Amino acid sequence: MPRTDPSQPALELWPRDHDLPPRWDGLPVQWSTWGDTSGVMICPPPKRIDRCAHCGSAAAAQINIGRIWTDKHSAPTAIGRARLRGGKQLVGLLTAFRCPACEHDHVLDPNGQSWDLDDSDYTDDGSWDVAGT
Repeated sequence: MPRTDPSQPALELWPRDHDLPPRWDGLPVQWSTWGDTSGVMICPPPKRIDRCAHCGSAAAAQINIGRIWTDKHSAPTAIGRARLRGGKQLVGLLTAFRCPACEHDHVLDPNGQSWDLDDSDYTDDGSWDVAGT
């Protein structure tokens, strides 16, 4: 007995190529593991509950920290080869937040700007500021 019926269409349970964007504006990103923010206490407590902009859930978001690196090919000449430790230089940090209800992600970039991710951001090309190009 075959495990699947070839006459039925396949169901993509996870359509993304990557869990988070592997590149940010062309530079490689090294992501850590997901952490839970439900135990984080803010004093004084916020006046309004933070909700997911995508589904409206008030569940505590998951968090992931990413490090943006340059490599020999993308490093500006001002960095110089001597400063490239192990062939790469830390450029900045990204903070990703994931809604546990709908799994929608948004990212804070090194400048503090928030970005809502879409399916194109999870490909091998990663995330690019298409509005700025």
